[in-house]
Amino acid sequence: IGAHAVIGPGVRIGSECAIGPNSTVTHAHLGDRVIIHSGCDIGEDGFGYVQQGERHIKVPQIGRVVIHDDVEIGTGTKIDRGGMRDTVIGEGTKIDNLCQIGHNCVVGRHCIIVAQCGLSGSVTIGDFVILGPRTGIIPHITVGKGAITAGRSTIYADIPAGESWGGFPAKPRRQWLREVVALERLAAKEKPKGGSSGT
Repeated sequence: IGAHAVIGPGVRIGSECAIGPNSTVTHAHLGDRVIIHSGCDIGEDGFGYVQQGERHIKVPQIGRVVIHDDVEIGTGTKIDRGGMRDTVIGEGTKIDNLCQIGHNCVVGRHCIIVAQCGLSGSVTIGDFVILGPRTGIIPHITVGKGAITAGRSTIYADIPAGESWGGFPAKPRRQWLREVVALERLAAKEKPKGGSSGT
């Protein structure tokens, strides 16, 4: 456990774990061989509010973060505790630096989540998923087993298992690339000549 790390009451930590300096671990259950790098916040309240009149009322967050064996979490990553159920990170998953995983998310086994990804609340990620850097996912989306997202994708719809998606909003990779090429060709077309040049 590194310098200035804080371990909250009731946290359970398995064997052969490493928790980096300046990290905070609360409301969490860690399996074996979990590595948490410096500056991570694991188990803080999720971002849950309901509007009441002109005010936003905080929804109590009473779940945990459950991290299974052999997970590695990069520097500065935040994983919120569950609201009504646990936030779960599956066995063998690797999470890069500066990622945000919202409350109630379930991340499957052996996933790769690359830097600056953001998962909104209640997202479900299947096993063996790869999220490219800066992928953003809106709440209540499911990404199927083995799916892959390109960097900077924004996910507004469920992704079926095994598919590769990209773009904003994200769509199947071939469709997205066809649209990119079509747009480039449209932009490259010579503008029609009209009127006098004034000379």
